[in-house]
Parts: sequence; structure tokens; C-alpha cells
Amino acid sequence: MEDSTPIKILIADDESLARKRIETFLEETPYEITFLQASTGKQTIDRIVNETPDLVFLDIKMTDMTGFDVLQKVPKESIPEIIFVTAFDTFAVQAFEVQALDFLLKPYKKARFLAALERGIARVQQSQEHSFREKVGELMAYISRERPMLDDLSHGYLEKIVLKSKKKYIFIPTESVSHIKACGYYAEIFTQKGNKHIYRISMTDFIDKLDPKFFSRVNRSAIVNRTFIKEVVSEGLGDFSIVMADQTAFPLSKTYKSTFLKRMGIK
Repeated sequence: MEDSTPIKILIADDESLARKRIETFLEETPYEITFLQASTGKQTIDRIVNETPDLVFLDIKMTDMTGFDVLQKVPKESIPEIIFVTAFDTFAVQAFEVQALDFLLKPYKKARFLAALERGIARVQQSQEHSFREKVGELMAYISRERPMLDDLSHGYLEKIVLKSKKKYIFIPTESVSHIKACGYYAEIFTQKGNKHIYRISMTDFIDKLDPKFFSRVNRSAIVNRTFIKEVVSEGLGDFSIVMADQTAFPLSKTYKSTFLKRMGIK
């Protein structure tokens, strides 16, 4: 590919804000880029097969299928250069590292994004499709061997939260999380041992990833693990407060009251 030729990039993610963030980063680069977008796995397959992008930012966990499912359905000869994008998923991180494939772990910083982009574009311009497709083939073979874990990725809730700390990845079992507080654009994750971890994610996105058998949103700014609730206090006039085992207390808002009390067996 000549340097003057526009690079066709597909952004495949089911979250519009995530797609917009990537597009904004790309617009700030000196490259001439033609943008494509897809919000589902089905759309992603269609864009790859029919519009032949040079590079794809592929979200691993979309609403209708995983990024791995997308690759299995795309003819091998049509697979472009791919930078995988994932949030939390322990299995995905392990799979990419085993096969030495590039990935972005949400929430990634601009510098990390640009480094991945530079490598991806370099591979496109050097026409290393054969080598990359071999790696993708090895990845799919790896996934086939570990299929039960992939099924958990597709249909289950988080068992571990993956957090990056400098050059290390920290894995927090969700069963050890006592409660989560909103703090601006971040979530503060508190464990039963009193440790606090910071993660950039909205409370709405976070609660969708947590098993409702254990986790409940109790107000706009808090999610609790019901396992660690010490008591639910009636404050009168239909108001309740929730006290955790570590004595942290949260008001129960009207929006979430009915669902929460039902799950707690309180009439």
C-alpha cells in the first residue's frame, strides 16, 4: 500500500461512545483514513466481506456475538489486519498474549491506542497478511480448545475484573467485590478486604457485566454485592438505607427499590 493511499479502517463496537472515541483518536492522526463502522457482529462480517477494510478495531463482546464468532464466520482469505478491543475478559487477554496478537484493554489511554495503530498500519503497508492470518488461525485453534471459556465470555457474567497497573494485569474476583461507587467518569471498586481499585466505566455498563444473582444497583452512584449486606434499615415513609459488612451505608433510591427489596425477600 502506498503512503498516499487512504487507509480503510472499520470500527466494530456495539457502544456508540466507544466507536466515537476511536474515531476521534484516528481523526487526530496524520493518516488519510476512510472510516467504516459496525455496531453488531453481523454488520461487522458484512463490512469485512463486502467493503474490505485494511484494518479493523474489533470489540470482543458485542450484543449478538463475540469478535471470535465474527472471525469464524469470515472467510480466511478475507480477514484483514485486526486490533482486538476488550474490557475485563481474562480469557480474551490470555488468548491474545498466547498468540502475540495486538489488543487494547479498555479503558486504554491515547498513547496505547496510537502505539497499536502504528503497528497495525505498519503491517498493512508491509503486506504481512499471510503471517497475520496464520496467527489468527492459531488463535481460532486455541479458542476451539478452550471453548467452554469462550461460552462463558459470550453468555456469562464477569467472574474476574481485569485491571491494568503499569505493566501488570491485576485480576479481581467479582465474588470478592463488596460494593462499587461512582466517582466522576470512574468506578471505585471496594473488596471485602477493604482494598480499593479504580476503573474507567459507567455504572450502567458495569451493572450489565455483573451477575444479578449477587449484585444490585441501589442508587445512581452505587452497586452492592448483596452477599456483604449487613442490614437493610427502614427509615420511615417508604425510605430504606443499606448497611454493608464494613459499615458503609447507601440510601436506596425509589428507582431501584422495588427490584432490590424483592431480591432481598423483603415485602
